[in-house]
Amino acid sequence: MLRSVAGLFVGQAADLSEDQVAAFDAVILRLARDIETTARAELAEHLADVANAPRSVVRDLALDASVVVAGPVLERSTRLDENDLVSVAEQRGQGHLMAITRRTSLSERVTDVLVTRGDRDVVRSVADNDGARFSEVGHRTLVTRASHDSVLQASLTKRADIPPAYRKRLVELAQARAQQSLGAEFKGQAAATDAVSRAASLLRAPVRDDALLVAEVAVATKARKTDLNEFVVCEWLERGDETEALVALARLAGVPSRTALQAYETESHEPLLILVRASKCGWRTLKLFLTAKTGRRPEPREMQGLVEAFQALAVATAQRVARFAATQEVAQRMEAPVPASMAARSNAAS
Repeated sequence: MLRSVAGLFVGQAADLSEDQVAAFDAVILRLARDIETTARAELAEHLADVANAPRSVVRDLALDASVVVAGPVLERSTRLDENDLVSVAEQRGQGHLMAITRRTSLSERVTDVLVTRGDRDVVRSVADNDGARFSEVGHRTLVTRASHDSVLQASLTKRADIPPAYRKRLVELAQARAQQSLGAEFKGQAAATDAVSRAASLLRAPVRDDALLVAEVAVATKARKTDLNEFVVCEWLERGDETEALVALARLAGVPSRTALQAYETESHEPLLILVRASKCGWRTLKLFLTAKTGRRPEPREMQGLVEAFQALAVATAQRVARFAATQEVAQRMEAPVPASMAARSNAAS
């Protein structure tokens, strides 16, 4: 009987007035309360995407103790208002909260409950939802939880709506985490500090964004045709295409293109040495980069020192330092003001 009535409603829903929907609401609600979970889940799936679904039925399904029943309407039904969502979020378990995080839009009242009551996965999910809006309390709670959750921290760095004070705190968290990682890697604070100092030098020189954009297009085009490797990097260097070579080197080292350009433009050779080693390229590649950078081959004494430094630097160590440099760059971007266009989009969405 329930299937018949529900099927009749769904088939005619687009042509029904609210009074007619209310009549179906009363009948379906009564029939749906005394049936097994499987049938209620089927009903929820049928009604979740109906724009004028019976309100009382949808609310009853949303509050069902089984997330199999509640999930479809919590995720998709537009008949649930803010009060309904807050009520469910306050009363039900993590499965219900997770379903709510997947809605296309979420108000501050709802997200306040989600970030307070939600477990790790719920909080990560709502932070990844571009349609979610957060209050001052919500932002504070998210950033506090991010201090113990690197995945959440990464999600929050991508959001354009993080207030400046909390954005600064995320920068500090990212830097502290990178410092701890380096400290553990090098088994001593002195070594970690030295690695941090070397990596930071990668980020000092200005970057030519126009040249970088052209080079990234060229490298992306090349990568679609063949694997990027040391041979390709050297080929670009020998042709005089240093920017393309640097972008390719950055890809191999797993760092942003900006990092490679900045390493190339800084006065010291050490940042470039670190990136070449991190990319698992050989001495010949470093020599070609240095020749292109200075316009001459390094002097014999200078060459000897560079060879020794290159051989002494383990690939794993270089990769750790390179990743820290990339973290530093992300931190600098986060410290910068959000572009007006992004802010405008965020405000429009609010």
